[in-house]
Amino acid sequence: MSKKRSRYTIRAVMESLPPEKVKQDGLWTRFVLRPLSFPLSALALNLGLRAGAVSYFSALVSLAGGLLFSFPGYLLPGLGVILFNFFSLLDCVDGNMARTAKTAGPWGGWADAVTGFIAYTSVFFGSGIYIFIRTLWWPVLVIAGLSSSANLLTRVAYQIYKNITGPQAHETVSFERMLAENTGITGFLMPLLLIFHFCSFIWGVWFILWFNAAFYGGGCIVTIIKLGRMAAKSAPERI
Repeated sequence: MSKKRSRYTIRAVMESLPPEKVKQDGLWTRFVLRPLSFPLSALALNLGLRAGAVSYFSALVSLAGGLLFSFPGYLLPGLGVILFNFFSLLDCVDGNMARTAKTAGPWGGWADAVTGFIAYTSVFFGSGIYIFIRTLWWPVLVIAGLSSSANLLTRVAYQIYKNITGPQAHETVSFERMLAENTGITGFLMPLLLIFHFCSFIWGVWFILWFNAAFYGGGCIVTIIKLGRMAAKSAPERI
């Protein structure tokens, strides 16, 4: 007789969330995305899905969102920005699942990082093309590309530094992490992007694109300098 699979409850998912994770969450994640993710995580686990499968699916969701948001018109871009916000929710779900089912590991962290890279690139390029189609101002594509490159460079620099220094890396860039959590793909800018599109406020999409360019461009420079100084202090003989 086959062993009956245990049922996962919403309470079990909620209790799997460690206090330090709650502190790292931005306000939008803590009060909106995280509560919505608990029942969805329990449902996915009870359907037999794995956290890794949800991570890979979320990457496809963000890619589809970027593609649809790049279309002219109203309905398809609207579906695209809805998918962006759905990705934000799935970004919480896969972690919940891994912690609840006790399947968290290095590969899960790798998948989470890669899906984040894909999502940011999709949002930046999708927003740039969205504006270009409506204004025909080609420099906006350059701005989108630079924003995406700066974001990726910042994240890669941080991951390398984290591999070297361990948990203390979180404290080194705590302020930058707090801003990113509140304004990134799991922060307030995603619901704002939804509102701006459905209210036909193209200036709002302009604001988000310029904000990302300034935030991640400046943040890239500041983070690399800060991490470089910390690395020099921790291993001066290698400099």
